[in-house]
Amino acid sequence: MASKNRPYEQFGSFILFKRLESDALGDLWRAGRIDGAQLGRTVALRRLLGGKREAFAAAAGEARTLAPLLTGTTFAKEQTIDVLGGVPFIAHEYGGGRSLRHVVDRARGISGTVPNPVPLDQAIVIAEKVALSLATTADLRYMGNRLVHGALIPQFIWIADDGEIRVAGQQLGKAMIASLAEPKFHAEFGRYFAPEYQTLGEPTKSSEVYSMGAILYLLVTGNEPPEATTTSAFANTIHAAKTASAQPIPDDIRVLIHKSLNIDPAVRFASIADMKQAISALVHGGKYSATTFNLAFYLSNLLKKEMEGEALDREKEGKVNVAAYAETAAVTPVAPAPIAMTSPLADAPPKKSKMGLIAAAAAVVLIAGGGAAYYMLKSKPAAPKAAAQKRAPAPMKAQVSAPALISSTPVQAASVAATGTLDPAAQKKAFEQAVAQKLQEEMMKLQADYTKTLKQQQSKNAPVQTASLGAPQTSAANADENGPSAAQLDSRRLAARQETTTTPSLQQQQAAPAVTQTIAETAPAPVVPTVHEGDVIDFTALDTPPQAMASIKPEYPRLAMQQKATATVVVSALISESGQVLEVKILKGDARFGFNDAALRAMRAARFSPAVKDGKHVRTWRPQTFVFSL
Repeated sequence: MASKNRPYEQFGSFILFKRLESDALGDLWRAGRIDGAQLGRTVALRRLLGGKREAFAAAAGEARTLAPLLTGTTFAKEQTIDVLGGVPFIAHEYGGGRSLRHVVDRARGISGTVPNPVPLDQAIVIAEKVALSLATTADLRYMGNRLVHGALIPQFIWIADDGEIRVAGQQLGKAMIASLAEPKFHAEFGRYFAPEYQTLGEPTKSSEVYSMGAILYLLVTGNEPPEATTTSAFANTIHAAKTASAQPIPDDIRVLIHKSLNIDPAVRFASIADMKQAISALVHGGKYSATTFNLAFYLSNLLKKEMEGEALDREKEGKVNVAAYAETAAVTPVAPAPIAMTSPLADAPPKKSKMGLIAAAAAVVLIAGGGAAYYMLKSKPAAPKAAAQKRAPAPMKAQVSAPALISSTPVQAASVAATGTLDPAAQKKAFEQAVAQKLQEEMMKLQADYTKTLKQQQSKNAPVQTASLGAPQTSAANADENGPSAAQLDSRRLAARQETTTTPSLQQQQAAPAVTQTIAETAPAPVVPTVHEGDVIDFTALDTPPQAMASIKPEYPRLAMQQKATATVVVSALISESGQVLEVKILKGDARFGFNDAALRAMRAARFSPAVKDGKHVRTWRPQTFVFSL
């Protein structure tokens, strides 16, 4: 019951400020976490009140330990999946935004709003990020089993105000399928799950593709995917569909829908990774202007009134008397100890067979790097060795993860005790390593994409060209404000002398064409240096990458510290042949609270050792990640 001192409803260690959604699954709130006698970070909290409560409680118990480990750029930030007072729930960082369910409903004009369909450009960029999250999940193993989302619905896709797309609700698939027995639940969510998944109850690579196809259909048409009936009727419905603007669906997008949202598993993409590649080809093919910036602009127009009203609401919520709620929160903790987790491997007693050893072997984490990948991500703090070592929480810090060479050798993920059981600490560490390596590959892809963009946009006056190894060329980056280096001048003089002495005159070429041809075919090509002092070389091709001469310590933004906000910012810096930072660009940022500016300032002030290629000091674009955390 609301009162003057307690104007908001309380849910354990959360204060429920505003209900954002309500459906057959439950309700979604903007909530504040109670942190002692203070108000902690704001979260999006979804209580799973619908469906089969006991099935969701069991699934949430199994996902309790896993959810915090999913820390990638496509996973919901600071996700918690747990059970509180018998109510399963999902909570993750809020930071402004809405679920895909809410965005699509507003886009089609539900609740009396003016329709504003999701543009095709933005539909495919959302689909690409969601598919990337599913593909990343499928590449990970936990407790010896390959992960699969299994519960992809619009309610579990979060779109932030800045256009960032993240996915939540992993490992709740069994509960979703069990709840489809209820007619109301099935009517709202059954269309997002493959027919064979609903029948067998176990997700597969192909069933994930079907769910992704249903999301793509929703984004493109603005309508719910059709119910899976007969094959012919289903196919006819898909074929007759139009975009949300009542226009024919472009053929390239229609092909994706037909190869994913199909009753026959054999017709679908072989895996979600294959579908992700097909969507990425559309995003980067040049036909569509698919960017998160454009998505953020679209959302600002679509949800303008909501965002304006929310600013006033959050100012009021920030003044709430937390002390009135704190005593109750202390009695009902939110996160039970991980030992309560129910998992086949965790709960199984030791057996006389070799199943323990098999489980340990299955837990060996192998994510193929395709060669060397660079990038170090946020490291996990070590657990205290004893209760006596506990101390007050450390102040907020901005951590720096520098690029590091990652071996493609499989990571040994588990150790086996004398009883043959799996070491939980080793299992957790191995999973974190697997997630980190996958994210390192993803971050290096950001650098590769940026390098490709630089090559496409290079001009005579911009020092952004990347030297092509194996072919001589002169880069605009070689001619900076100090002029060419001595080594460059020597190389140019040598090349000029060779050209003067070896190139025949026009008359000589006309007089003896046969001889000239013979010489050209038999004489070895002259040895010409391929790398010059000051050339811009791709970071992955360096013999010696640039190393920071001192630790890089960005200042934690004051407002972010007050709000207890966290962020991860990825930048790329152009390092000169002398180790100076010439330019810094944001590859993956966070526009809130000045995080981007703090990362840029810290990187510009840094100094590095020169990068080396073939014995020459060269320039390079060096990626760097800054983790602002508690």
